[in-house]
Amino acid sequence: MLKLLYRKMFNVLLTALILIYLLLEELVWERIAEPVYEFIHGLKILHKAEMKLAGLNRYAVLMLFLILFAAVESLGIVAIGLFAQGLLVPATVLYAGKIPITAFTFWMFKITQDKLMTFTWFKFCYEQLLSLLHTIKTSSIYLTIKAQSAGIKIWLKAHWPVETVQRIKAFFGFKQPGQ
Repeated sequence: MLKLLYRKMFNVLLTALILIYLLLEELVWERIAEPVYEFIHGLKILHKAEMKLAGLNRYAVLMLFLILFAAVESLGIVAIGLFAQGLLVPATVLYAGKIPITAFTFWMFKITQDKLMTFTWFKFCYEQLLSLLHTIKTSSIYLTIKAQSAGIKIWLKAHWPVETVQRIKAFFGFKQPGQ
């Protein structure tokens, strides 16, 4: 009986985490942060920064990365707090403002990953995070929700007029085909 209750509570928590993850992955990362990351990655000034980062020792790289990471996570926590207080506009602005910092932090991580992985504890934490993401992405709950969201997308595309979809995409800054 207790085992069944534990499993149900775990499934509810896992479902909530998966929904948050999917929301952040689908709406924030793929639609907003990834294009910002690609833009940042393509800046010529950052090629000079890459060389400077390559010249830093591993401790300096770690400190810089941890400062950026802490800043990004702190902004996210503050944004969630504002959202919980019902301050939707400031929360959205703050969350949107952290996206370029997040993209820069991802860029820096990719550039300095070899140096960061020389810290055993960092490598362990990174591998645990990857393992957790793999567990989430292979769970039946994740796969079910992902399939249902794909079905909803297909239904919306079939039932919404093309002009409405194009207006919504234009509002959110998506490029139209041929632009």
